[in-house]
Amino acid sequence: MGKKEDRQLIGLRMRASEIKRRRHELDERYGLIDGICPICGKLIRKPKRGPTARFCSRSCRQTYAQRKQDAIDFKKNKSAELALDQLTKQGGDYRKRADGKRESTLNAHKEIKSARKTSRFSCMFQLKTILSYKPELIEQATANGYIANLMRAIDQHGTQGDAERLLRHLGYTGPTPQETKDEN
Repeated sequence: MGKKEDRQLIGLRMRASEIKRRRHELDERYGLIDGICPICGKLIRKPKRGPTARFCSRSCRQTYAQRKQDAIDFKKNKSAELALDQLTKQGGDYRKRADGKRESTLNAHKEIKSARKTSRFSCMFQLKTILSYKPELIEQATANGYIANLMRAIDQHGTQGDAERLLRHLGYTGPTPQETKDEN
């Protein structure tokens, strides 16, 4: 609608609804309606020059911008919440796995301790048996022989000197392979 037509409508003192109706008729006749406002749904006129406006008014443009910003903020908050939930879940999973690993490690340490204890008693029993049946094997033992290794295993799985204390406790008074090694 041109300026001339606007002047004609303004001079007639028509109601606003009548002016709108006539403008709409003129726009349909001349094909000047080019779009619809995405916020309020009003028809948008094509200006004589330049592109068609996207919104019918400044308030609709601001409303659109605010909605768009709200949507962006919502997505950010939602993605942050999802990430937090996921990290919390992963943290719980890692904690369960770590507790499981810790538990299995503690059980392994207990089994190792039990195996060392059993091995120590086995070695002590062998040494006692050798002392009971052939004490001369202990006297003639070399520094790298079976008896010396047996005594080292007893000391390694217990405290230093356990093998020698066992022999002395059982009444052995002769030299031990370790004493022989120290003298050389």
